[in-house]
Amino acid sequence: MTHPDPTTRPPAFAPIAQLARDLRSGATSSVALTRECLRRIAAHDGHFKSFIAVYEPEALAAAALADKELGAGRDRGPLHGIPVALKDLVNIEGKPTTAGSPLLADNIARQDADIVRRIVEAGGVIVGKTHMVQLALGAWGTNSHMDTPRNPAGRAADTLAPGGSSSGSAVAVAAHLVPWAIGSDTGGSVRVPAAFCGIVGFKPTIDALPRGGVYPLSESLDSLGLLVSSVEDARLCFEALASLPAASPDANPKASRRIGVLEADELAPLAPAVARNHALSLQRLEEAGFSLVPFRFPAPLAAFKAPTNAIMIAEGAWVNDRLLDDPEAPMDPSVRPRLIAARATTAVQYLEAQATAARWQQAFAAEMDRLGLSAIAMPTTAMTAPRLEDIDHDLAPVHFTRPINLLALCGIALPAGQDEDQRPIGLQLVGRAGDDHALLGVASAVGSALNESPAPAPEPCSV
Repeated sequence: MTHPDPTTRPPAFAPIAQLARDLRSGATSSVALTRECLRRIAAHDGHFKSFIAVYEPEALAAAALADKELGAGRDRGPLHGIPVALKDLVNIEGKPTTAGSPLLADNIARQDADIVRRIVEAGGVIVGKTHMVQLALGAWGTNSHMDTPRNPAGRAADTLAPGGSSSGSAVAVAAHLVPWAIGSDTGGSVRVPAAFCGIVGFKPTIDALPRGGVYPLSESLDSLGLLVSSVEDARLCFEALASLPAASPDANPKASRRIGVLEADELAPLAPAVARNHALSLQRLEEAGFSLVPFRFPAPLAAFKAPTNAIMIAEGAWVNDRLLDDPEAPMDPSVRPRLIAARATTAVQYLEAQATAARWQQAFAAEMDRLGLSAIAMPTTAMTAPRLEDIDHDLAPVHFTRPINLLALCGIALPAGQDEDQRPIGLQLVGRAGDDHALLGVASAVGSALNESPAPAPEPCSV
């Protein structure tokens, strides 16, 4: 009997829309699809370490119910019978929500989070929960106490940072263990791991996906988001779960082809391979008929760090301050100092940061309107995924993602190429607050212009 190599990714899943068609045609069943996910997790996740918990009996029961309902003519929509994984800050009744910390091992959820209810109502099948950075406070994806997922991208000899804090959700999708996953994003925690792992990461407008029952980091900045294999999968999942109504068709087709781009001084410093790739991506967009318009944010991107940190760390400390009392308690050395430092944040600093955010949000919207832009195109990260041993925890790969949270915008990371070591490079598109559906439309066109993935894709597995 031949056993699979656990270090090698299994075949990619077919697009979610195709899986949905296969379920309805009888070409497969939700039970078969769920069993395939569970088989892949059992065979490969010992290496990839994306899951903290797998709920096999519950998943198979949900899949059997999904098949029974489809057989009886009850169709809950495109996610009906499709397996999904959840970042372990989303409550599932009766299950622990650790938020990546052993200090919360006994934090048993009393009821389902709102997003879980939405998934269940849509017929989705939850197969388990994924690893994450402790308390969602970090963008490299490491966790010294609960485990660090292994990025499946790059050369096999490298052990690359998966990106965080939604590390396990990104790896579970990139390693083809599940078709899609839920993450969260406070300063880049969906988009950074998507870029590092070579998949699509969509950060919707705050509360476009409901946050009730999700362990918070920052009430002002948190968004739930999607880790998927394509823009079309992101659109399908978002439309099935979102609080926002679908947008009306764009009344100005020319505006949808106008994209803002950063001027040269705001693109520094980029790693050489990322800089070359970004220039090539913009060239491809121009060749595809997009109009590229110089754009400046309301302040230099570096200026977003101070107000974002003042809000995020102050709110994160309010949530987690009780965990800091025991200096011997297991807390990542990159997390504890940031929360302790937050105790020194004054009310004046916090309120000034909130006022700055509100002022810049208005300025951003006005400039988008003045220029008639549908989106901004910019790098997702300034570098590709480093090796785990090369990480500098005093820095964070959020220079280009952090402003999107402070401005309360929607953003999506698309795979846009690779460096010489086969490490993925991401292109980020940013849209106005509430324009999530429009941004997904632009992202679909941009993805087509970029051919979405520059590397040959594995043969899809429809199960």
